[in-house]
Amino acid sequence: MKEAKQRYTNINSKIINGYLHEAIESLEKEFSIPDLLVYNEMLNECKEIYGNLLEYTFKGVDDPKRDSIYVQLQKDLLELNDKIRDRYIKLSRSEERNNETISFTITSKINEIISLKKESENEKRKSLFDQLFTKIFFSNILTGEDVDSIKKFVRGNLFFIHEKSIIVSAVTMSLLGRFDAQKFNLLLNFYDANEQQTRNRAIVGIVFAFYFYDQRIHLYKDIINRSAILSDDSESQSFIRDIIFQLIRTKETTMVSDKLKNEILPEMAKLQPKIDEKLNLDQIASDSLIEDQNPDWEKVFEDTPDLLNKMEEISKMQLEGTDVFMSAFSLLKHFDFFDRLSNWFLPFYKENSDAISAFDMNDKVFNYEVFLEGLERSSYICNSDKYSFCLNVKAMPSAQKKMLVDLFKMEIQQMNEISTEDELLNKSIKDRHIFTTYIQDLYRFYKLNLMRILLPDIFEMRLDIHNTFFYKTIIKNDKLKIAIADFYFEKSYWQEAVEIYISADVKGKIARKIYEKTGFAFQRIGNFENALKYYQISELYGENSLWLTKKIAFCYRKLKTYDKALDYYQKAEIEQPENLHIQVNIAHCLLSLEKFEEAQKYYFKVLYFDDENIPVMRPIAWCSFMLGKYDSAEKYYLKILERKPTGYDFMNYAHLLFCLNKKQESSAFYIKSAQIIGLSKFNETLQYDSKFLVEKGILKNEILLLQDFVMTKL
Repeated sequence: MKEAKQRYTNINSKIINGYLHEAIESLEKEFSIPDLLVYNEMLNECKEIYGNLLEYTFKGVDDPKRDSIYVQLQKDLLELNDKIRDRYIKLSRSEERNNETISFTITSKINEIISLKKESENEKRKSLFDQLFTKIFFSNILTGEDVDSIKKFVRGNLFFIHEKSIIVSAVTMSLLGRFDAQKFNLLLNFYDANEQQTRNRAIVGIVFAFYFYDQRIHLYKDIINRSAILSDDSESQSFIRDIIFQLIRTKETTMVSDKLKNEILPEMAKLQPKIDEKLNLDQIASDSLIEDQNPDWEKVFEDTPDLLNKMEEISKMQLEGTDVFMSAFSLLKHFDFFDRLSNWFLPFYKENSDAISAFDMNDKVFNYEVFLEGLERSSYICNSDKYSFCLNVKAMPSAQKKMLVDLFKMEIQQMNEISTEDELLNKSIKDRHIFTTYIQDLYRFYKLNLMRILLPDIFEMRLDIHNTFFYKTIIKNDKLKIAIADFYFEKSYWQEAVEIYISADVKGKIARKIYEKTGFAFQRIGNFENALKYYQISELYGENSLWLTKKIAFCYRKLKTYDKALDYYQKAEIEQPENLHIQVNIAHCLLSLEKFEEAQKYYFKVLYFDDENIPVMRPIAWCSFMLGKYDSAEKYYLKILERKPTGYDFMNYAHLLFCLNKKQESSAFYIKSAQIIGLSKFNETLQYDSKFLVEKGILKNEILLLQDFVMTKL
């Protein structure tokens, strides 16, 4: 199956890139399998059309429809390749799975659901919905009847919002599993609807699908034309921006999970005795805690401030939308509830019978309805994890259940207070919360559900939506482009930030800042030539800042243009004459320019403030050596060798001894150097340093003899 997938990808690439003859030849080879001969006629039609197109083209026949025929041929070949892949997948699946997906039609199942009374918690209704979801999920191509039925389903009032939402998800997942223009159009129809939950899920699906099928989507003009409306709608532009932001945050999920598992939780475990004592955990469910008499966390963590900082960082990331619960709730997807495929995509709603069953409905103290309503409104926990929480609580002993629910209730109340205030100030925040929790639901499916093996994991892809045909067609607002680039920049995704910055048409007051950021991003990925280019463009926008001056100097130095680097560092020195970092870099430039006396003066300035600074003693010793101040050089080399010397320290001291005609002593240090850095590095460095030794009166022949002598001793 792996080889078949690779062939499918290669053939698609040939078709999309215009190598149709090669693609047709590759498709012909697939028909060696009897099950695929059913598509032979379709391929022959494509061959005939392409043959005629070639003949007419080179006979000079002017056909105004030629381009459209060519594009249609590409689409037909892609569809044929899809069908061949479908057949391979069917052959690889169990008979049971194949029967499950073909035993009824989408329309018949929708009609069967309609025949039932509209009661969301009817078990038969739930079962039928899961069957419908699964049918759509595994459908390769939707028929016209299917499309009409699904349209009526989502737009009608015979179904609950959560039911419509999971059908939108079913179409999305089906499209990501198998290309079908009808599914694209369905998602665009869902987006045109007025219901926030289904509309927001649809736009997520649209963004995912456009990214996933970026290489071929330009062939489908009807889809492009329909989606063009997104470029004219500021709300749609904001939605796409928020979705891209959330996808960027998913890249942090593994990092956050690892930090919790490997850093925070082990440190918390070490603190447990102290926390028990200071927080009186034996009384954790007491009235005092419920009344919000919070403990003095600063005192608890006074011995481990780094841990508190990490927890505050995680908390901040959670508020911004980062998925901090993945590691905790990934272990809670084993409940029977998740055996239903549709439940992985089900919005959490307070009336859900599976959630209600976790609580004692006769408990007069604890109001489970208020709790579930708060949980439903919470925007900091995805739907899937909300169900996991309730199902896990259901399996707990009463005392433990009460303690956990009380604590969780407090957390939800605090989070919801923040969320409610935000939503009152800005209605778009509610949209953002839906995007956040839904994408986290999708993330859990792709990472944890057993069915994930049937689909490529979109979260393993680069998710560089800014490089897609969709993005370039839809996102025309440069302010929006800059906002996305800035978000990448803040998250230290330098390559992605650069790609967007350089594509934006930057004008006005922000231009200088954007060029500076572009230069800095290039610098962080090690592209110093382009970094310098954009720093210099920024330099043209008025008076230079010290920061910019130092960055330009740094890039010149990295590019080994030491004279220009020196000029800029000296400009920086005028503004900050006591800045040791600037002093050191001036010294480095002078050293590289072989202006040893001037360089040494600057190094001595640094040593004055830290007379035990071994790293600065090294260039001081070397400058003394090059200036013929051998006593001074030896003084510093001996200090260096007393600490933690490198192999190069031994070599430099050996050079000094060699020039003092202490050849026997020098040979021991040369051998020591070669033992540490290796013979290859030793010979390479000795070759480079030989010009300095020759200047000091050492004969070239002696250097060659030295090299051989060291080799014989290793």
